[in-house]
This record gives sequence, C-alpha cells and structure tokens, in this order.
Amino acid sequence: MSYEWQAPQEGDERSPCPALNALANHGYLPRNGKDITPRQLFEALQKVFNENTSFAMYQVAGCFTLYGENWVVRNDLVDQLITNSIDGKIKSESIKNTFRARYLDCKENNPDFTFGFFQVQLASGEYSLFQNIMGANTNKEVDVKIAETFFREERLANEWTRPNSSVSLSTIFGTSNEFSKIINAEIKKLN
Repeated sequence: MSYEWQAPQEGDERSPCPALNALANHGYLPRNGKDITPRQLFEALQKVFNENTSFAMYQVAGCFTLYGENWVVRNDLVDQLITNSIDGKIKSESIKNTFRARYLDCKENNPDFTFGFFQVQLASGEYSLFQNIMGANTNKEVDVKIAETFFREERLANEWTRPNSSVSLSTIFGTSNEFSKIINAEIKKLN
C-alpha cells in the first residue's frame, strides 16, 4: 500500500479535522473519506501518530460520538499562528499570542461570544494535540513549514517525523492542563 499524499478527488469527503484528512490523503484511511471504521481509525492513529492504545481508543470514541461539523481550519487563523511564530517555530508563546488576538477579535465583533469552561478545555486539548504530535520530537515546537503543510494542505510534511515515544492520554492531558492555565490567565487579563 502506498502512503504518498494525494489531493482529494471529486466526490471524496473530508472532515473538519486536518489530522483525519491528512490520514485519508496519505491513504492510511480510505482515500475517499467514506465508510471509515473505528478499527481503521484506531490503527491509523497508532501507526502514524504513535498513539498508545488507551489514547487511540479515546480519540476514536471522540471522533465517532462527540465531534460534528463544528469548525474548519481558517487560513486567516493559520496566518495569525504563523505570524506569531518565534524563530520559525510554533511554540507555546506563539499559541498564547494567537489565542489572545483571536479572543479579543471575537469579544469585539461577536455580541454572543462566550468562552467558558468547555471552550477552554476544547482549545487546550487541540493545542496539546498539535504540540505533542506535530512537535513531539522537537520539544513541542513545530516548524512553521510543518504547520503550514499540515493545516493548509492536510498533508504530513516530509520534514515531520512520527513521535519517537508513544503519545498517551496523560501526556495530552498534562499539556492540556498547562494550556488551560495559560488561557485562563489570559482571559482574566483581558476581561
């Protein structure tokens, strides 16, 4: 089986998640994005992202039960993340600065904007996944080229390598907890 990247074809389906789309675009999941089974996703998460059994099961359960079409990757937000890079790397400080700008923009332009406990946990988890998988072998710092390739093309960059160590729930939750503290501190400053 070939795992070379191929752009989606007409009639293919894609999710709002760039990681799932990258797995399909590389052929770790059905390239058409249809009829993905929990087992296929479980095996792809382990093979590509080196997720341990419990974390891969957690991810599969989330994908098949919790998530809907609730977000898409927006190029303007990727631009903002890249602009906030430090020395060509997306670091925790880059993510914090991007969060701050996004929070202020939403607060100013959306009269119904809320960012409570659930949103903090969701954002923290997404940041944690990104850093612990895309930046696993580089001290949780993600090269700008790897980030752009991942978000804009939904492709695993040639420069990216699979995490050397198994990614676990405790790793993700630990980093997510750190981000929750950072986000809550920023919200407190901004309100």
